[in-house]
Amino acid sequence: MNEPVMIRQDHQSSTLIFADGSAETEMRKAVSILEEKCLKHGSSLKGRIDSFRYLLHVVQKPAVLISEVSGEIWFPLISMNQPDCIWLRYDAVLDVKSCGDHQCEVLFFSGHRETIAFDPRVIRLQMKRCRQFLELLHQ
Repeated sequence: MNEPVMIRQDHQSSTLIFADGSAETEMRKAVSILEEKCLKHGSSLKGRIDSFRYLLHVVQKPAVLISEVSGEIWFPLISMNQPDCIWLRYDAVLDVKSCGDHQCEVLFFSGHRETIAFDPRVIRLQMKRCRQFLELLHQ
């Protein structure tokens, strides 16, 4: 199934990048898209963020669990309040490789690759937090 694996946000819209590399633009912010996904799975964006912060004792860049069943979690690379925030889907990311000065290539399980202007350590830390969060939920 061709699911979104990344969301690139700008001031008024968001571009969803799908597993096959195709893209679709929506005239709303990423948090609005994630809020709708949360509500469809029986929770709210605020509740999901509060749970992540509570269980991991972190404040900055909280990930958003969409579904416990599928393990769908989205994490931001910078503050979700920033107009150019990028979100990645945790369960879709296979690997992250450095491409030089604060650039990295994200490889998704589907084989699709995206080059983004971020230090790969940021992504690896966010992925580690998502893994810890899932482990805490399953204890």
